[in-house]
Amino acid sequence: MDWLNSVSSSLLGKDLDGLWVRQQAISDNMANYETPGYKAKQVSFEDQLLSELSSSGNGSGKAEAAIDAITPKVTTASDETFREDGNGVDLEQQMIDMVRTTTNYSYSLRQMTDYFSRLQTAITGNAK
Repeated sequence: MDWLNSVSSSLLGKDLDGLWVRQQAISDNMANYETPGYKAKQVSFEDQLLSELSSSGNGSGKAEAAIDAITPKVTTASDETFREDGNGVDLEQQMIDMVRTTTNYSYSLRQMTDYFSRLQTAITGNAK
């Protein structure tokens, strides 16, 4: 059994990747709040992860490969406009999304740390 490349670690790693891309998109949106005509970026990856996990069944090797193949999708909301100059950034919503994404990132990072701590304990027999 490959302990380092399990479905859990692949899923957590891909979650961290997706949340990182989302943080970058939100930062871009906030930085361009006053740019005329700028349209907000959105990032989605959770639905892809859920879909791949449900369709892969019990084959863990298949699930790991499917998870690794997922890339976060960045889209632009071209139909949303919040100001007369055509800017599509709702700053208050972006700030809320940034807090939510940062919290999720911290939680996922903690889960990854706990996963490797348990693995270390299983290998060495020493709890830290």
